[in-house]
Amino acid sequence: MQSCPVRPLPLLAICLASGLLGIGVALWMHPNNQSERSLPQSISGMVPQIEPPIPPPSRDQLTRFLPNQTLDVHRSDGASISIGYTSVIVDPRWTTIEFFGGWNREMEANIDEEALLFTSGPTFARASGNGDLAMRLHGDLMLANGLWPSGNRAAAAERAWVGISRSGELEFGYGPLTPELEQRLRVFIGGLHAFTNTTQDAPRSYAGVYGEMRLADVRIVYGLRPDGQLELVETADGVLFSDLQSFVSSKGFLASYLPDHASKSRLIVPGKRPWSHEHAVWVSGGKPSITQMPFLLKIRPSQDWYDRQPAVAEPEPGTS
Repeated sequence: MQSCPVRPLPLLAICLASGLLGIGVALWMHPNNQSERSLPQSISGMVPQIEPPIPPPSRDQLTRFLPNQTLDVHRSDGASISIGYTSVIVDPRWTTIEFFGGWNREMEANIDEEALLFTSGPTFARASGNGDLAMRLHGDLMLANGLWPSGNRAAAAERAWVGISRSGELEFGYGPLTPELEQRLRVFIGGLHAFTNTTQDAPRSYAGVYGEMRLADVRIVYGLRPDGQLELVETADGVLFSDLQSFVSSKGFLASYLPDHASKSRLIVPGKRPWSHEHAVWVSGGKPSITQMPFLLKIRPSQDWYDRQPAVAEPEPGTS
């Protein structure tokens, strides 16, 4: 019987290759290896994706200055009137408010480069108190540069307030500054008159500043806009309370509060709307007697806004 010749080396190579292929497939399909392959994907799913912080707006976007506007409103007798006003819309997330104390500082306010604007605060009475200012506040003030308790605790308890929370939300409430509010808010302006408020009902303790007024005056309005921003309005002269009611309704404010009024109204935007003798006479109804002011509220960028600004590179030696 004749046998076929065997070639041992090629056959051995084929067997060896087949064995290695089988071992590789087995290792690839082993559960331990599958978990190892899926491990990076599992870990990435467990680690929360951290969103980068939202960059703050530029300085010129912190407020919007809207001068010389008009709004047509209708009276109950069917007559239509056009109310003139100027306003500034303020972003509470990136702004704060300071106490700007001292009699007759309007001209200094005109050239304050740090300020975004100045406006009126709560009512006050001439009396000893608050140091050299010689006046007693009718509402508590907790601002970026200090705390000024009201010199009239009864008035503070019976009035309303506007605040900015530590997260930057605008709030309109009632009563004095409490320990709970002091913890939750970073700005508190008390002693205000709650003209309208759809966000909450007034408590029984609220009395307000004004009764039914029929005087036609210039007024400052703190308005809570539907977008959560603050609109500070200075109306034209000759606006009755009934007209103002129609005005804030047409503006769509969720709440509208009033600080001091008439010749105490102030809305100063440095470089854009300065205070002048002519403007003061206009605010006073054309009379030469101008009510002096012991303090203003100064609105400026918040510290958080400053902290998030890009660092200015230090100049190298020999450069300017």
